[in-house]
Amino acid sequence: MKRSASKNHYSGPPEWRSLGDYLHELTGNRMELPPPRTPDGRYFDRDLSWLHFNDRVLSEAADHTAPPFERLKFAAIVSSNLDEFFMVRVAELAKRNKRLRSRWAGTEQSPARVLSQIRDHVLRQKAEQAAVLRDIFGVLAKEGILIYSEFGEDAELDAEIRARLPNIKFLVRRNSEPLPPLASERLHVFVRFPDEYAVITIEERQGRMLRLSRRGRTLRFALIERWLAARAPSFFPGREVVEAFPFKIIRDADLRYHPDDEESLEEQIVEAVNRRLKARVVRLEVDAPHYSEGALFVAAHLGLDSGGLYRFSLPLDLRTLAVIYNMKSFNHLRYPPLHPQIPPMLQKRTIFDAIRHKDILLHHPYDSFDTITRFLRSAARDPNVTQIYHTMYRTSRESPIMEALLEAVKRGKKVTAYIEIKARFDELNNVRWAEELRNSGVRVIRPLGGYKVHSKITQVLRTENGKTVYYTHLGTGNYHPGTARQYTDLGLFTARQDIGNETLAYFRSLTHRGTDTVFKHLLVAPTNLHDGFENLIRQETLIQKAGGKGHIVAKMNALVDPNVIDALYDASQAGVKIELLIRGICCLRPGVKGLSDNIRVVSVVDRFLEHSRIYYFRSNGSKKIYLSSADWMPRNFYARYEVAFPVIDPILKKYIRETVLAMSFNDNVRGWSLKPDGTYERVTPPASGKQIRSQFFFEQLAMSRYKDTILAARPKGGS
Repeated sequence: MKRSASKNHYSGPPEWRSLGDYLHELTGNRMELPPPRTPDGRYFDRDLSWLHFNDRVLSEAADHTAPPFERLKFAAIVSSNLDEFFMVRVAELAKRNKRLRSRWAGTEQSPARVLSQIRDHVLRQKAEQAAVLRDIFGVLAKEGILIYSEFGEDAELDAEIRARLPNIKFLVRRNSEPLPPLASERLHVFVRFPDEYAVITIEERQGRMLRLSRRGRTLRFALIERWLAARAPSFFPGREVVEAFPFKIIRDADLRYHPDDEESLEEQIVEAVNRRLKARVVRLEVDAPHYSEGALFVAAHLGLDSGGLYRFSLPLDLRTLAVIYNMKSFNHLRYPPLHPQIPPMLQKRTIFDAIRHKDILLHHPYDSFDTITRFLRSAARDPNVTQIYHTMYRTSRESPIMEALLEAVKRGKKVTAYIEIKARFDELNNVRWAEELRNSGVRVIRPLGGYKVHSKITQVLRTENGKTVYYTHLGTGNYHPGTARQYTDLGLFTARQDIGNETLAYFRSLTHRGTDTVFKHLLVAPTNLHDGFENLIRQETLIQKAGGKGHIVAKMNALVDPNVIDALYDASQAGVKIELLIRGICCLRPGVKGLSDNIRVVSVVDRFLEHSRIYYFRSNGSKKIYLSSADWMPRNFYARYEVAFPVIDPILKKYIRETVLAMSFNDNVRGWSLKPDGTYERVTPPASGKQIRSQFFFEQLAMSRYKDTILAARPKGGS
């Protein structure tokens, strides 16, 4: 659906172009995205597939029809994605390669070959990103925002930068001496002299984006690390500067701890996070026009071979460009602000009355996350509420959800929470919340050792007419007010007692380290989630073989598990129609004759990060739908506590199938189609057809209170 015109909406060229065509215009060279170098077997390599997802993110930065600030944001996301990819996946591959393992889950290639292909792909991707960023800087300059990344002779500019220089430190050492301790993900400048070298460090990440005084109506910023490299001779008078360049290192993010030693796990996590600051370096990134003796010197001192050294003529650590995106002015350079809505049913009823009357579906970020906060605050203050249960994987430092739990326990409610202190990169924040909740009287369940609790569940027990009524919220996304405005997720409020009973049993299994509970409605990892999904796929296969119509529709972030992929292949060969909407990694090869003829795979990359997981099975017309926090990956099935929960209300099932899934699959503005050879092709609207941009469509739907949908026609009390 084409978005209505807005005075805040950036108007770019109307035509669609491939990234290869676009880069040809920028660089004068034909730079088409290459097909992935995958094995000839049944699966794509998971890491190479992820790199192609990052290519799709880069295409958003390259798109002239998007507002410049949004393009800048996507260019930064490409870099932050890649940093985490190296911290986690490349670090793991390097360790496996060192152990000389020739096979690993999800691929038929050796770690050494995969690492080589990763390097080739990253070098191409970063070269393309550099061209895109130069173009974005040029567009911003025309809009009155000048970012200095090159520094010629300009005495006035130099004087202002020197006067405003952020906190930096430096030291000089002889070439025979080792490098000083270097902080990961910080910007440094290496300066080489004939017999010595210096390292300059910008102490604060945000300090590298220096805001300067205006010149006329032009806002000006300077990338300090590039200025320091350009002006290095003035900082070291009397020394001959041979070369100077900015650099950044990425360290292994894996935490080493003993999960079975549960009593001290929080202390172990804190210690491990601190050790992460000194972990093995997995990548050295140099901002320079060419490889040099200095870059090789730094790599050697960090213990890296040539495979770990990456050189680009591209500013480092683009996340700091957020300072420009977040400026309050220049609204016409970003998308109009989103205004999350309160579902109509919740506007005139108390939240418990509304949930008791009908199941309520929330579609974030279009529906407001404040609804969930209101649910917990109401529970905290309601005298009839006796108990609250909650799982938390990620949340903000100032969390309204956590504050509601603290208020509840102060008001005499019995509150039980599981805080996942092993959530990567959020460990310290979660340890802090676990300690604060525990000290305030919340029963914080002890960590589950090697398992992570990734499910998103809140349950409230309320006494009504002498009976306990279960009010449950189950979601696909984190209880994080920030990401709830940036990720697309689904959540379900229900007062169904059968779901409530099983949810309470799930919490008891967390408390008691597993139970003998048989889940009939919920699919729970590591108990029955994998087998449950595989059985649902097999049932569609049997239905098709018996002459029925098998149909599977699934939306997820990643498809990796080989057993599930094999079951989908079998279903396809039987004639089952399979439609997969996969944002990121997809190891399944669609459209291969005799193997996956009936499987279609698409991906949507747009303003918001697609994050919801939806699983639909036609099931001989009964149409089963599950929502979940879990992707189809081995870690979700076997190393995490996850929940897939059924949508039972027939109107909500119909809405999810015919609106949420259908519009997402029909996106012909931000949709991509996966080909049998592993390449992705932009889906384009037909010449005389209607443009459908699913995320804009859902935003307008929420603002219209779901007019002209089945939800609007729902009996009084619908969402």
